[in-house]
Amino acid sequence: MSITDSMDEKIYTVSEISNRIQEVLNNFIPAVWIQGEVSNYYQSRAGHIYFSLKDEQALINCVLWSRKADNLTFKIEDGMDMMVLGQITSYKLQSQYQVDVEEVQPGGKGRLFLAFERLKKKLSEEGLFSDELKQKLPLYPDRIGVVTSAEGAAIRDILNVSRRRNPSIEFVIYPSMVQGDTAADTIIQGIETFNRLNNVDLIIIGRGGGSLEDLWAFNEEKLIRAVVNSELPIVSAVGHEVDFTLSDFAADLRAPTPSAAAELTVPLKAEIINEIEIIEEKIQRQIQLRIERTYDQINNLRKRIAARDPEANLQQYQQMIDDIERQITRIINERIKNRLDKIENYRKQLKSMSPRDVLNRGYAIVYKLPDMDVIKKREEVGKDDEIEVEVSDGRFTALVRDNVHQKSDE
Repeated sequence: MSITDSMDEKIYTVSEISNRIQEVLNNFIPAVWIQGEVSNYYQSRAGHIYFSLKDEQALINCVLWSRKADNLTFKIEDGMDMMVLGQITSYKLQSQYQVDVEEVQPGGKGRLFLAFERLKKKLSEEGLFSDELKQKLPLYPDRIGVVTSAEGAAIRDILNVSRRRNPSIEFVIYPSMVQGDTAADTIIQGIETFNRLNNVDLIIIGRGGGSLEDLWAFNEEKLIRAVVNSELPIVSAVGHEVDFTLSDFAADLRAPTPSAAAELTVPLKAEIINEIEIIEEKIQRQIQLRIERTYDQINNLRKRIAARDPEANLQQYQQMIDDIERQITRIINERIKNRLDKIENYRKQLKSMSPRDVLNRGYAIVYKLPDMDVIKKREEVGKDDEIEVEVSDGRFTALVRDNVHQKSDE
């Protein structure tokens, strides 16, 4: 292409072409893990960390911003083998590309960490860590199988805790490797042996603490699948509380330490005795209640039998008749007495209303002759009228001489 041919094309500024490069990096290169040797380490006063990762043939600059650097659990140094997760970006002022670091891992550990995360994601997507696959542990096991090193601290811790909590629980130990290339195979053999013999109630697999490399046997896929496929419940007790392995996610129960596994699986003898006493008390109460109910049933049967006795029934009816007769007699006598009392009251009322009784008290009845009309008012008679007066012992006539007297105001 000649210079004259390119005159018709767009001419970019430096900033525009830098932005286009950044777009290409963002769109076509996702966040990636990069491993290399640390060099040119430098930390600014603001806390940002700048360094390079290199190998035999190339070098790339990295920046770890202070907000991420504050969370580092180790010190970055020149010459360190390290892995970083980050986005490829460009530094426009110098037209350089660099890594915007999101996460940092030491090199050796980083490889295992990535393998751990990849396998965890794969098995999780298969559903091997689902709660639906978890089995319940027996509350009161008689025998517990342990797959671990026979000389390690883990088995000593388990047995010491178990003897303290309940010495009657029996432990069966399957000696296995817990570290190295063949460790996972021997642990699987222990799980399969206990399942085949079916001579224990549950299985504990585990070991003491160590590095990620030391614990790697408990992250191997074949062991995880053996744990999930076990018909016997499995407790994973690997390392210390901060250690997590894939067997912890696959097991029916994760114990933070081997000692904790014994705490979680071996019931306290005192608690078992207490539970037995509570059950005995409940049984005794139920027996006593059953006895009382039986006595009540017997008494009810006796009453029913007695109720069917003809002579007893006849006596009952005779007594009922006598009671009714007494009640009727009492009611009749009460009613007769009430009637007599009412008659006597009526008699007294009639006597008090009788004219004769009034005359006996000094009053008189005056009639106007000749019609014998009872005189009720003074103006009904006049002078020289003839009247007849009735008193208590008879009558007499009289002549009215005067009718001028007025009734007293008092």
